[in-house]
Amino acid sequence: MEPVTIPPNPIGQEVRYRTARLAGALGLYGIMLSGARPGAPYRTVPDPWPGDPARGRAIASGRYTFAGTTITPTGSLWDQQEAGTGWRIAAQGFEWLRDLEASGGDEAGECAQRLTLEWLDRDLAGSKPASDRIAWSAGTVGRRVRAWLYHWRLITDGLSGERTEALLDSLGRQIRHLTHYAGSDGVGAERLLGIVGYVQACLMLPMFSPRTGAAIGLLERELSYSILPDGCHATRSPRIQFEVMRDLVGLKELFQEMQREIPIGLMTAIDRMAPVLRFFRHGDGGLALFHDSREGDSAEIDAVLGRADARGRAPARCPHGGFEKLISGKLSVLADAGAPPGYPFDAHAHAAPLAIEVGYAAERLIVNCGAARLTEGDWARAQRSTAAHSTLGVEDTNADEIGKDGRIGRRRASTVVERNEADGAVWVEMSHDGYAKPFGLTHTRRLYLAPEGTDLRGEDALDGPEGHTFTIRFHLHPKVQVSLLSNNASALLKTPSGTGWRLRVSGAAMSLTDSVYLGGSQETKRTQQILLTGVTGPEGVKVKWALQRETKR
Repeated sequence: MEPVTIPPNPIGQEVRYRTARLAGALGLYGIMLSGARPGAPYRTVPDPWPGDPARGRAIASGRYTFAGTTITPTGSLWDQQEAGTGWRIAAQGFEWLRDLEASGGDEAGECAQRLTLEWLDRDLAGSKPASDRIAWSAGTVGRRVRAWLYHWRLITDGLSGERTEALLDSLGRQIRHLTHYAGSDGVGAERLLGIVGYVQACLMLPMFSPRTGAAIGLLERELSYSILPDGCHATRSPRIQFEVMRDLVGLKELFQEMQREIPIGLMTAIDRMAPVLRFFRHGDGGLALFHDSREGDSAEIDAVLGRADARGRAPARCPHGGFEKLISGKLSVLADAGAPPGYPFDAHAHAAPLAIEVGYAAERLIVNCGAARLTEGDWARAQRSTAAHSTLGVEDTNADEIGKDGRIGRRRASTVVERNEADGAVWVEMSHDGYAKPFGLTHTRRLYLAPEGTDLRGEDALDGPEGHTFTIRFHLHPKVQVSLLSNNASALLKTPSGTGWRLRVSGAAMSLTDSVYLGGSQETKRTQQILLTGVTGPEGVKVKWALQRETKR
């Protein structure tokens, strides 16, 4: 992946941001957030994406499941200061209002109003304006502003005039906060969320309409560098590719609803992202499990692509994003052939150069472990490790350094890729030097997919000094049954449809052990992985393997 060059902020925006930070340090930021009360939205616009009625009923009953953690507090939702960062971000973003809306009934409306007003009272009682760094990050404020505007009727129907005015005052403060921080605060996709919320506020609230041009300028600037030339999001994450595109499609529809001209930069970003989202899908319609991704809901992905109205076909490769796809017949292989993303897009990047996933028709065979919904702790770090992916690891060491701050450190893999296609066959050679600094080793992976789509050949080579242990892992989807054959040089894989595959290996010892799968709708599923282990010799090592479909006799 080529490094992302972030252009400087417009001078006016940079001045506002620096002034706001200085005012905050001096205890004067509240003055900057004060101002006239905005009027109600021009019109009520429904949330473009449906909520989950079951989650809404759980929230109404006092059970909150955010970021993989369920909390049933005895007190208020907003008293959970010991909850994890991911949980608090999800709670403070108010996107759960769509779940309450979907569950329907008086109980859902009462719960939405109660929780919103409790949040308002606690915010007004804070010692300093915008004192909660999580609640007042630009990305979280952008989410909250959008949720309040989409569900304005839900949180204000039957409310007294005084309480409605207090909500409008708070909405005005939050949007003024975005005028200072949007485009400057946050990393990765979080910064874009702040801008999207700012644009939506300018479109829906008369008071902020004069700022629409400036907000659109920030949006187009952000999209110009966070969406790479080939359409891949700079995080290199299929999940974020989907989520960002969903937000952009919703914003496009808002422009149409408000009878405003859709910005060219917005349409261009959607048109470029759609083919890459298709690229990241397996035959079952779900997403590949690279860089903090899970399968997702294929129906939701279909809906986003359909409403995007972008007709571009999935490419064979994403050279800027650093991914390759080999397809022949019903067999497809997705490979991570790029270097990890750089700041500010590396907060959730995985240390998995040259990792692959293999699927046949609508069934997944070889996978990566995926991503737990927990954003902190041992599971969060383990899922990012090289060992959690179908690639080669050396000495139980990550191929990319993951620092204590959760970002990719100085030791990061540099990759080289070569691809050839002829007569229906595809051949890809990829290499990375992530193990050069600690061990003096370079990993090269060669893949060859035969024309008929029933024969995948691979070779993993390590060039460098001898005496280093290595492990090549093939994590299997939970629905795949596997058994080692008597010589331990091959394994038989069987899918739910009855399709059989034989994995043959030379140059390493084969064994079978447990693994976990974090890519589905449930948090964790047990599965298995095939290990190919050995030690580098005087001339390095070469391990050859072949995955071939078994024919019925």
